[in-house]
Amino acid sequence: MRTLATLAAVIAAAGMNPAPALAGPLVATTDPTGSLTLKDGDRTVATFAPKTAVDQRGKTALRELTVLGHAVIEIRIPVLGEHAARQEVWLAERTAAGAKPIWWDVAGAEDSDGETTLVIAAGERGIETYQLAARLSRCDAVPVPLFRRVWDFASHRFRAQAPDLPAPGAVPVRARRGGAPAGKPLGGFFFTAASSSAGAEGQAARLKPPSAVNDGNPATVWSGADNGRGQLLTARSSGGFAVTGLRLLPGDTRSPRDYRDSAKPRRLALIFARDPGSNAEVELVEDADGGAKRFREPFWIALPKPVASGCVTVVVREATAEKAPLAIADLEVMTEIDGPEAADRLVASLAQGTSCAARQPLLVALGAPALAKVALAIPQAAPGAGRECLVDTLAALLAGGAVASPETADALVAATAGSSAGEEKTILKLLPTLPHPPVAALAAILHDDKRDQADRLRIARVLARVDTEEARAKLLSAVGLGPASLRKGVRDLAAGLKPPAAALALAAYQAAAPGGRRADLALVIGALAGREPGSAPAVLAALRASLQGSGGFEERARAIQALGLVHDPAAIEALAEVRAHDPDGVLRSLAVAELAGAQGARVLPALLAALDDGDPRVRETAAGALGRKGGKQATPALIAGAVQEPWPRVRRAEIAALGELCTTEGTELLVRAFQRDVEEVRQTALVGLARCAPKSAAQLLLRVLGRLPESAGMRSLAARLLAERKDSTTVHGMVLALGRLVTESQADLSLEGVVADTAIALAALGGAEAVSALVSLLSDSRPSLQRMAVEALGVVCDPGAGAAALRTAAGSKDESVSIPAATAEARCRDRR
Repeated sequence: MRTLATLAAVIAAAGMNPAPALAGPLVATTDPTGSLTLKDGDRTVATFAPKTAVDQRGKTALRELTVLGHAVIEIRIPVLGEHAARQEVWLAERTAAGAKPIWWDVAGAEDSDGETTLVIAAGERGIETYQLAARLSRCDAVPVPLFRRVWDFASHRFRAQAPDLPAPGAVPVRARRGGAPAGKPLGGFFFTAASSSAGAEGQAARLKPPSAVNDGNPATVWSGADNGRGQLLTARSSGGFAVTGLRLLPGDTRSPRDYRDSAKPRRLALIFARDPGSNAEVELVEDADGGAKRFREPFWIALPKPVASGCVTVVVREATAEKAPLAIADLEVMTEIDGPEAADRLVASLAQGTSCAARQPLLVALGAPALAKVALAIPQAAPGAGRECLVDTLAALLAGGAVASPETADALVAATAGSSAGEEKTILKLLPTLPHPPVAALAAILHDDKRDQADRLRIARVLARVDTEEARAKLLSAVGLGPASLRKGVRDLAAGLKPPAAALALAAYQAAAPGGRRADLALVIGALAGREPGSAPAVLAALRASLQGSGGFEERARAIQALGLVHDPAAIEALAEVRAHDPDGVLRSLAVAELAGAQGARVLPALLAALDDGDPRVRETAAGALGRKGGKQATPALIAGAVQEPWPRVRRAEIAALGELCTTEGTELLVRAFQRDVEEVRQTALVGLARCAPKSAAQLLLRVLGRLPESAGMRSLAARLLAERKDSTTVHGMVLALGRLVTESQADLSLEGVVADTAIALAALGGAEAVSALVSLLSDSRPSLQRMAVEALGVVCDPGAGAAALRTAAGSKDESVSIPAATAEARCRDRR
């Protein structure tokens, strides 16, 4: 750890003061006051009171050793209760008279997270103290002792010691001024750590990054506070580019005088990794005048071949002066991508999908020149990670201030082919904001039936975002064309266009021939008129004309849907007329569905009238709408309809509506329907009774759940309705029903579903009785019922009997039971 000359001098000094002849080993004891006493038999060698409080001391470690011929005593006391490891250290030279202190302080972590550490080390070759900083390391992972000092026995004090130098590298390099690649390096290397800095004053925590060597400015200078020998700087990069050399501007280059007075490196060691085979030894061959004329022209340290490393440590082996502080104006790591073709190489690597996150910022830093190259590369790249990275890079360049060109737009249009989700997001964001969006090119793709349907729909989304009349017209020109899914996508986008778009859409509608395009445009103009009230009269006139004309079924159906979007009293009147007079029952039903979502005085009368329509689909739709918005005045019509309705589906809709309105008369009919009607109507009536007659419904639901004559579907419905009530008074009845169901399910497997619904209902209600029933269910021999019990116990998460039952089930030999049981047990344990 030190030079041979220094060691020889210290050993010689030790020879003049030989270690005294001492007796046996020392023993350390702590007295009642907390002081530590070192004894050699009955003789006290030393006594001291440790700085660490007694209750914070770990086990004391005592060591006697010979250092350079001197007997040394070392005491180490761990400091307890600290966030990072620390220990109080007492070192002394043992003499005939006792002990002569050398060092006494707390070593180890100097901050709470152990970022910096104070080390005191004693060995046969000497005693030294130094600091370590986690953020400062060499590329070969060798620790870097900072502010190193060694003990001089002759003067009885610590003296500053130069850092150790690394082993010689295998690659010799002679470097001269001139010939270095120009421009800012793009490899992403930055010197973030140095072993010395002005103002550190011997404290590792105060070391600052050598930012001056990274800025390419000869007027800013990094200066080490000490002699240059052994000083080091480390740079790192995640870019993944091989290192080709270093561009070094040594000395203080702020002025010729400053340069002349500063110390400069003369020989360097370059460390790239743990393997010394790639490390280099650099000799800086200076001009004959010492660099006076070319002091601002950097050295070019060219490596014989590129070195693949993300780390470079530069160690100063020798400086031009020993007394002056070392100075370096600039130090930059050059890589394989630096030079005139840097942008082309970066673009090529990004196109291949190589390290996008690390390399993209390097290209973005080039600005406008890079934008043109990226824009030209995107159309040539195949869909995939590489093209997605290029598109993202183009977005970053534009965000950084680069000005878009026609090639930029062409690149984004090209990227719509087979776009990933990320690419599409970027394209949709950028294309509409370009100064001159390529609307014609986009429209050409949208109308190209040979292009992929997903690409065409992506183009439609772009056009929908471009806020120009041309873009809106192009999108409308594609409405109603292509396969059904594309038609729907384009139709929805056109219906959502920002105003003003209704007039354009209406003109397209009026110009379209009867058929699918005209049908889709009918829906579009209705939606647009709903957001542009001024266009409503013209749109309504066009839709009425379509309904009264010779248009086909699709066109008339879309026109009816469009009327429902206009939100105008005249539209409601038109829908009522369709319901009353159109000969097609499907269209009448569609008109009723639109009336169900409308508001206005004319709506309810039209819905009530629809209950007498000759088509059961119309009556069913009207009944559903009246249940949602009819109010009490709809009850008589619904009752009358249900009493005389021959179609079960319509009757079920009317019973469901009465179950939503919950009037006295309606509830009476629900009771009769439950007692007498077909199964599907009875189930609907039971739902209505659970909602409208909550007090009497509890017992009814329990009876249904426990009745063998009832179907499995009806009994499961009763269990689910009981769970929704959250009425703890029903638990006992449900437990009794569960017991009967378990028995009955042995003969009827369809009842196992009812068992499952009842178990989950009990879990939702909870309580000791419910848990006990579920635990009993788990003891059934059938794995299917055991799984039901596990699921329910995993819902209730009872910490007592339920948890014990799950633990038992987790040990089942049947994995279909043990695995969900273990999962449920873990989930419940986490919840507690």
